[in-house]
This record gives sequence, C-alpha cells and structure tokens, in this order.
Amino acid sequence: METMSYPCSPLIPFPTQHEESSYLLWSPQLVIPLENGNMCDADAGPSPDQQQQEDHELMDMMIQEANGLLLQDDLSSGDPFLACFDQGLATQENARLLTIQEEFMEEKSSLSDLLIAGVRAVEAQDSTSASAILSRLDGLIHGVPYRSSHHAAVSSSSDHLAYYFARGLRSRISGELTECHPAAAPPAPASRTPAYRMLQELSPFIKFAHFTANQAILEATSDDPCVHVVDLNVGEGVQWAPLMSDLARHGGKTFHLTAADDAGSDAAGAHQTTAAERWLSEFAESLGLPFQYSSLRLSSEDLHGFTASCNGGGSVIVSCDTTEKSYRSLIRLQRQLLGTVKILQPKLVILIEDELFRIDRNLAPFAEFCGELWQHFAAMLESLERCLCDGGYGAWLGLVEKETLGPSIEDAVGQYEPLTGGPCAELEGLRACEISCFNVAQGKMLAGLFSRGFGVVHEEGRLALCWNSRPLTSVSVWSPVSV
Repeated sequence: METMSYPCSPLIPFPTQHEESSYLLWSPQLVIPLENGNMCDADAGPSPDQQQQEDHELMDMMIQEANGLLLQDDLSSGDPFLACFDQGLATQENARLLTIQEEFMEEKSSLSDLLIAGVRAVEAQDSTSASAILSRLDGLIHGVPYRSSHHAAVSSSSDHLAYYFARGLRSRISGELTECHPAAAPPAPASRTPAYRMLQELSPFIKFAHFTANQAILEATSDDPCVHVVDLNVGEGVQWAPLMSDLARHGGKTFHLTAADDAGSDAAGAHQTTAAERWLSEFAESLGLPFQYSSLRLSSEDLHGFTASCNGGGSVIVSCDTTEKSYRSLIRLQRQLLGTVKILQPKLVILIEDELFRIDRNLAPFAEFCGELWQHFAAMLESLERCLCDGGYGAWLGLVEKETLGPSIEDAVGQYEPLTGGPCAELEGLRACEISCFNVAQGKMLAGLFSRGFGVVHEEGRLALCWNSRPLTSVSVWSPVSV
C-alpha cells in the first residue's frame, strides 16, 4: 500500500541558523519632535536647503555632545546637577525604546511572526522582549485551549499549538519548569486513561508501535524455549497483552517480563509497576500462559548479577518505549539504555520513539528545534482531528489535546537543551536489524485501516508511521555487534 500524497499542514518557518535578532527594529514611521514643539514625519522628505541645515545642526549637536562627555569625565561624579541630567537622558532613552517596541508589536500581529520573534528572544535570553511578545500572544490566543464544538469555529489548530508553545516559552524564561517541579510534564498514564484509550482505539499510533515491536520479538525468539523481555519503561504493561496472546496461540512458551527502572523512580511509578504486574498476571492466568514478572534496578552491580542469573534461561530482549516520557526523563532513559545494553548483551533491542526525539538524532539549536517541533505536532494534531472527527468522536479531541499533546509541547519547549550532538549520535556497539516483509505489510495494513493520510516508511532496521509523508512514530530493531 503506497503512502498517499496530500498538501502539507501550514508550517511556521522558524530560522534554522543563528540569525541576528530582528525584534528591536527602528520603525520607519517614527515621529520626531522638533525644537519648536511641532511634529515631523520621518518619511516626509526635506528640501535640499532644509537637509543642509539639518546636517549642520546634527554636526553641531554631535560636537557639543562629545565636548559634554569630556567635560563630564573631568567633573566630580557626585555633582547633583549632572546626576539629574543623566537621569533625564536615561528616561528619554527608555521612552524612545518603549515607543519603538510598541510600534514593532503593532506590526508583528500574526501568530507566526510573534512565535518566531518569541523563540529568538528566548534563545537570546532577552527576557524583556520575550515577555512583551508573549503578552501580545496572550491577547491573540486567550481562551484557546478549551476546545469545544462551539469554540472550534473561532479557533484554528495553529491557535492551539501557539498556546502551548507560548506556555513552554514562558516557563523557559521564568525557570519555573524544572525536573523537581514538572509543571508541564506529561501526567501519569493513570490520570489520563480516557485520553490514552482514545488514542489507542481511534488512532493507529499505539497499535502500530506495539504490533510492530511484538512481531519483531516473535520472529527473533521463534526457536527459543522462552521469551524474556527487559522493559525499561513498562508503564501499565499495555504493550505485552497482545504478545502474550500470540504466545498462547503458538504453543504457550513461558513469558518472563522484567520491569527495569533506576533508583530515582518515584512512588507513582512504583505503584504503576505493581498494578501492571497484577493485571498481566491475571491476564496470563486467563490464557493459561506460563508467566513470570520481576523487577530490576539499573545499576551496574544489579545488571551484572542479572546477567549471570539469565545464563541458559532463554533469549533476553531489551525493550524501551520513550514516547510517553518527559524530555529530561527521555534523555536520561536513552543514556541508561546504552549502559544496560553493554552489560546485558541482549539478543535484540527494540526502540519505540517519537520521530522528533530519536536516539540517533543530533540535537539542533533551540530555534531550529522549535521549527521541527511545530511541524511534528501540527501533523500529529491534524491526523488526530481526522481520526476522531471522522469517526464521530470530535468531542474527545479536546481531552486528548489537553492531556497528551499540550503537555508534551510545553515540556519539550521548556526543557530542551541544545547539546553538542545527541545523547548518542551514533549507537556504538549496535547494528540495525532488518525488519521482515511480513512486519512491514502488517504496518501498512494497520495504517490503511484509519485515515488515508497515514502511511508507512521502511528504512534499514526502522519502520515509521507517517502522516502525509511526515514520520511521526517509529520502531527500530537493533542487535549488539557481538551477537
């Protein structure tokens, strides 16, 4: 099934290189006060005589100003007259800059112009200009996030994306968004179950990722006595129910799931892991499938001990789904993955990733990243609108946007760090494994069950789900070089 070609979503062309900031420009409409109290438009061209007279006056003013500066250096800095004079000059300069800024903000009235200016201001750490731009954005997109059938007629998808971008930019300049206080980090899956179920049932993203990864595991372990998966982000364990069903249909070989996490896991994550263990155990019992569940700390000592205990116990597969992680957690998880693979030397490594945050991508400068982020989520939102609205579930779009897309945008904008190279720009010690023709065909068939805008791109060791030819979610398969 070929990918259909459709017009691309409206995109905001963020700059891709560090360019000189353009949000403090001299307005050509600046009104200049004359000595006699009259006002003169700067666009009005003076006569030759007036121009010559003004040139002489300007030269005299410059000479007088230079002499004044020299005189000021020679006089005492404590002179009250000079202090008042300096304060007056500073007040006039501030008023002039304020006038220029107000005129600029009147000219930059579109969302695209304001967002570009806001991103540049934040990248340049110009909090004053960034705050003024974000205030202007607030006036344009006030109340936008509360999507409903009534509000949909007066707001566009770009308005909704701009709202979350503005929140992310504001958190970035204020420093409020930190790992200890994740104000915009994606909420725990337990608090967004309805939105997650909508994504799972009415869009292909979750099904595509899980089915593609599980098929690769089944094919890699077809001759093994049991299947042992080490999951670095087990969550609620939703991915493993379909795999367990397939194993039960093909003879019922033992399935061993190890939930791996680091020492910094919080109480909510521990509770979620416990709930996953209970649910999967009950499901395995209903299938009559031999099932074992264990946990593992991602420390060097525990990993080496785990490796020794697994000798002769069947194939070990490392699985890592980073699509629901906050940005900083994602970067940390990617680094942990590499260390885990070096010690465990698994038979296969399965990665489920948002295309924008692939482990082998280099990290671009902030402005360039924001442009890519906009394009990525514009495509995501457009595809979800098509899936939910065409299926008669348009009322759920607001919930999905509020609890999944919106927090992800805010978190990425607020937390992104343009490091030199990615956490592992090159996956040292791993090689891509070819994905089977059956797995590719399964992915294309699944994409075809939903909107015609979906398609699949197959690269070496990677299968990506696309919307209008733009990859959004990918599954990649790797193996250690020594295996």
